[in-house]
This record gives sequence, C-alpha cells and structure tokens, in this order.
Amino acid sequence: MIKKMKKIEKIEKIKQVKMALKISSLLVPLLITGCTFVPGMHMKNRGFTPSVNASGQIVTPKVTPITPLLIQQQQATAQEAKQMAALNYKTPPGFTVDTHGYGYQLGPQDIIQIIVWDHPNLSNPTNSENASDKDSGITVDSDGDIFYPYVGVVHVGGLTTDQVRILLTQKLSVYIKDPQLNVTVLGFNSQKVDITGAVRNPTVIPVSNIPLTVLNAVTLAGGPIRCGISIRSSDGDSTICADVRDVAVTHNGVTTIINLDSLKAADGSSNDWLLHDGDEIFVPNNNYYRVFILGAVNSPGPYNMTDNTMSLREAVGDAGGVSDISDPTYTYVIRNYQRNPQIFEMDARSPDALNLAGDFALKPEDVVFVSVSKLENFNSIINQFLPGLSTAVYIKSLST
Repeated sequence: MIKKMKKIEKIEKIKQVKMALKISSLLVPLLITGCTFVPGMHMKNRGFTPSVNASGQIVTPKVTPITPLLIQQQQATAQEAKQMAALNYKTPPGFTVDTHGYGYQLGPQDIIQIIVWDHPNLSNPTNSENASDKDSGITVDSDGDIFYPYVGVVHVGGLTTDQVRILLTQKLSVYIKDPQLNVTVLGFNSQKVDITGAVRNPTVIPVSNIPLTVLNAVTLAGGPIRCGISIRSSDGDSTICADVRDVAVTHNGVTTIINLDSLKAADGSSNDWLLHDGDEIFVPNNNYYRVFILGAVNSPGPYNMTDNTMSLREAVGDAGGVSDISDPTYTYVIRNYQRNPQIFEMDARSPDALNLAGDFALKPEDVVFVSVSKLENFNSIINQFLPGLSTAVYIKSLST
C-alpha cells in the first residue's frame, strides 16, 4: 500500500514538472518581449509579468522611466503633430471673420423707428407720445412688411436700415420735398443664436446691428464654466468643467470645432467667426479630459484637467499631495490600461524628480498611482483601481 502511494506521488510530481515546462515555454516569448528597450529605458528596468487586458488579450506592459530624454521626445512628437495639423487645415465653409459691409437685415417682429426731420407727425406715426421707445416704434409683421403714412405697405424684410431709409426717401419724395430720414432698430427680435452646454447661463442671444462673434456669444452667456466651480442643479451640487478646446459651432448645417482659449485655427487663422441667425454654439463638458489619481495621496479620485492640460506634478498636487502616513517612493502613470497599457515610472528619490513631474504631460484617462514600493505585477495594480473607474463616487472612496 505504501509503495503504491509513493508511486502515485511520483507520477503527480512528473505531471507538475511537465506542466511547469509547458507554461514556461508559453511565457518565454512574452518575457523576452518585456525586456526590449524603449526610449528612456535603462538595462535594469523590466516589464511586468504577462497579464490579460480588458479585451482578453495577453499583454506584457513595459515600464518606461520618466527621464529628460523621454520628455524631450514627447514634446518633439507633440510639436510635429501640431505642425502637421497646421499644414492640413482647411477653413470650414460658410464661416467668415470679415465684418466689412456687415449690416443687420430686418425680419418679422423687429421693431424699427423712423424719424423724418421737420415732420414730427411722420416721426411718430403711432401717435403714442407717452409710450416707450419700443411701443412707439413700428413692428415688422410676419410677412416682413410695415405700414407707413402716405406710402402704405412697404416690404422691409431682408433689408438693412440704410436700404429702408433710401426706399422710404424715394417714396416720400412724391409728397415731401427733399425728405430727410433716419431709420434705427429699437428691438432685435427676428434673429437669434443658441448657446448651450457648459456655460454659466445657457441662453438665446439676439443678433443685432453689432457683429456677433463666437467669443462675444460665449461671454454674453456668462463664459465657460472653469474647473472647480460648483453648479447647483435639480440633482444637487455638481462640479463640471467646460471643454474649451472642442467647442462646436454650427452654421448652415456645417459644424466646426474651435478652441475658445486661442481662437486660432491650426494654421494660425482666426476662428472667432461671425454668427448669423440660426447658428448654434455648444460648449461640451470635459468629462473625457480627466485623470485618476490613486494610491498614497491624501485625496484619491478623478480630477478634471484644467483647460484639458495637466502635468504629473499638478495631478499629485490636486490630490492633496502624498500621504503623510506613508513614504511613497515610486509614481506610476498608467496609460491605455484597457487596451495596450503603457506604464511610466518616476523615482521620487531622484534629485530632479520635481522638475520631471512638472514637465511630464498627462493625457486624458491616465491613471496616476503613487506607490510605497516598486510594483512588479501589473494585474495586482490593475485590480486595485479598475473596479473604481466605473464611477467617480466609488473612486473618491478609495483609500491609500
């Protein structure tokens, strides 16, 4: 009986050895891949153990030290992309910044005032001496017409005030010698621009005789909501930020994206377009432009990127700095954690760590993890933060 049990144990050991050899043969190519060099890496650096990403693929994340060379390469790549965008930029059709010859064209419900010098009875045809300016004016009807003494029905829709003045001068000349007229708009009611999204006061802005540009409209709506501003809604207080780099402007069915901060297109031309009746401006929030700061920090959680930019140093600072109860040494930036993860590592003991953190630019959805020890297993770190990325509330509850 004893001999039989020993024989079974021997067989089991042989099976275990074979299984180990089989597994090692599968992992060797992955481990070799993990040892390849990328810019800024050192010989002592090695990748994490193979893991499975959100798509079920086996990946071997590599750790790239954050060095001056790496930052220089990233800045060069960003500059090259900017230059390519400038070369390939095309002005969207239907937009212009030229205010030369601009004139407001009258439409239904507009209120105009007509003054005929030396003829007060024609200057106030409604005979409402005590009425307000708007009440004493003449309202353009739904067909674009007005009724005026001696002249009768006059079509003014689509005309500027100068054109109406010339037209009425010609018609009144039959009854009055050399009439002198002045035509102004008291109420701009026929044409509007809608502005919605992450602005302080989403509203409808009337188009007037003063050229209205994109920046003017956003300003009149209270300006974009900057990060850190609490907005009270029906669901309680919520904090949102405007994505000022991706503002959508729609004109005649054509939508173009502009950057409110620079108001410059990629090629340097102005993007502060003139607006016309029916145009729409939508300022999106920047929920996409956020990073997740976890680990040994005082306030872990998701943080919006101010104006869609944030450095590693700013991220840790927004999270209240490193925790007082720990001694964090390594800071990791995990990028594309759901697909082909890239991991950047910064050793806080480095004398130039603070400068490196200030120059290292984060990207949307980056995960910053401040650790008290050197990480070796990608799955272990992923398991710590991945469940919490689904909701901001859960992330806020994560501790170090």
